[in-house]
Amino acid sequence: MLALKNRTPFAAAIVPGLDREDYDTATVLVKGTFSLRSGARRLPIADEQAPITRGDEHHGDPATSSIRRESDTCPAKPGADIVLTGHAYAPPRKAESVDVALSVGRLRKVVRVFGDRRWFRAAGRFGISRPLPFDRMPLVYERAFGGADTSDPDPTNHVVERRNPVGTGLSTGQDEEQVERVLLPNLEDPAQLIESPGDRPPPAGFGVIGRAWLPRALHAGTYDDAWRAERFPFLPADFDERYHQAAHPDLIAPAPLAGGEPVVVQNASELGELRFSVPDVRLTITTRIKGVKRDHVPRLDTLHIEPDERRVVACFRITFRCPRSFLYLEEVLIREAAR
Repeated sequence: MLALKNRTPFAAAIVPGLDREDYDTATVLVKGTFSLRSGARRLPIADEQAPITRGDEHHGDPATSSIRRESDTCPAKPGADIVLTGHAYAPPRKAESVDVALSVGRLRKVVRVFGDRRWFRAAGRFGISRPLPFDRMPLVYERAFGGADTSDPDPTNHVVERRNPVGTGLSTGQDEEQVERVLLPNLEDPAQLIESPGDRPPPAGFGVIGRAWLPRALHAGTYDDAWRAERFPFLPADFDERYHQAAHPDLIAPAPLAGGEPVVVQNASELGELRFSVPDVRLTITTRIKGVKRDHVPRLDTLHIEPDERRVVACFRITFRCPRSFLYLEEVLIREAAR
């Protein structure tokens, strides 16, 4: 029987799987939760550790809303996902717009957050209404550019924004009344602001990209008749491990995080500007397969910042092949490495 011995304060799990070449694999996941405190550069380990998320958690109806937390049970990622979930804040008083900025090491992303706006028509042209002042705005893809235009009576002419099907602001511009009913996105890239109803800027945000959304879905591989005949039920030959990367494309680091990178979060916390370091944790995972022991070093491939929850979650993973069968894996020991 497989034994998991976790000598750390963090949550842990072992996940069986298959790789692209049909080998049995095991992924060992260690999920550490750290407390966000004003002025604390080095985050303390939280008293309450977040459990392993075994299924996607959405902001609402799973069929029509964005993902709040993606399942932790994926294989190790080639790079690092950086995700921020929460709200934009406009202290000390309401504002029409505010820039939310997140930087982790060399990565930096800025999203301009507006109050609610609509299109209006004057002198034969469309304009954008003045933003309504706000003090707090959800940082969700429902508030970013996207959605669907189903105003045409012919369903074959309906348009869906596959980069963000749950968003708002998409319009073909052919039906003036429909355009005026469309809410403009609250979240925009300050370098690519919407100017006319036909504009289709990239959706702006800090959250999880759905598996069926573009560009993530492009890495899933080809599931055609040839796959059904030659590969089913295994992964297609052109499956790309980057499919497991769930962050906004601008927030995917090319390699796992080392720990200790500086983090700055602006206008996304009631605590004010947040400055801290990526948790610097060193772990060793020892496996025993058919009596043979081997040490592994997991990599920090997911950093989830949740200012409203006053916490940061860091996920460390290692995926390895199991000789012949996952059932040969006898023991997994997780411990903090000596420095």
